[in-house]
Formats: sequence, structure tokens, C-alpha cells
Amino acid sequence: MKTLAKIACRTAGIAGMSAIVYDAWSVGKENSRKISQLETADHFIRVHDSTRTLSFENPTKNMIQEKVKDFRMDSPIFPVWGKIKGFVHGTLESLADNIIPAVLSSFALAGKGFAAKLGAWGLAGYGVYTIMKEGFGFGKPSPMD
Repeated sequence: MKTLAKIACRTAGIAGMSAIVYDAWSVGKENSRKISQLETADHFIRVHDSTRTLSFENPTKNMIQEKVKDFRMDSPIFPVWGKIKGFVHGTLESLADNIIPAVLSSFALAGKGFAAKLGAWGLAGYGVYTIMKEGFGFGKPSPMD
């Protein structure tokens, strides 16, 4: 019976950690796309504003300014930086939102005896609470109010 309880606790811990990691990865990936687009748009505005006017009318300087603008606009640094920044921000935000199930999953995985069982039962209770709140709307204010 001890072995069966240990297997159940470890399974609950693995399932909880898997859901947390999947959630963090998904939120990070989506946030990566959004922040990358924002960084690229901000970069475009800065480059466009800085190259919009010349000190005085000069075709050579205008040509040079356009070439530099094209070079700066084609730079891959800003989209890549935006993706990294967005992914890290989204992942850490998701992990912070899921701190309670992460702790319970850790207890279920790494705990022994009573601590493992407490983690597994707490994870099950948190899952039921989440389903009741998010799925059925219990304890959630109505969006119509």
C-alpha cells in the first residue's frame, strides 16, 4: 500500500509540474511574439523619426541617410531581442501566477510520507478549485456587473 501511495503522489507531482511547465512555455511563446512586434514597431518609429528631416537640402546626404535608414531597418537585433525579452517575461509571469501548484507539486514529487501526500491532496484540491472557478464560474464576479 505504501508503494501505491508513493506512485500516486509522484504521478500527481509530475502531472502538476508538466502542466505548469507547459503553461509557462505557452505564455512565454505568445508573449514573445507580442513583445517582438512592439520592439520592432518602436524601433521603426525611432529610425523613421530620426531620418525624416535633413539639416539642409542635399541629395548626397539624403541618399546616405536613406541607405543608413534601410540598413537600420533590416537589423535583426531588435526582433530577436524582443522575442527573448518577451519569452523571459511571459515565462516568469506564468511561473509566478502558478506558484501554489508549483509548491504543491514539489511537495508531491520530493516529499516523503505525509509531506508527499499533503502535496498530492493539495494539488487535487487546487485542481478542483480551479475547475470550479474557471470552468463553472463559482466565486467569480459576473462580467455583466
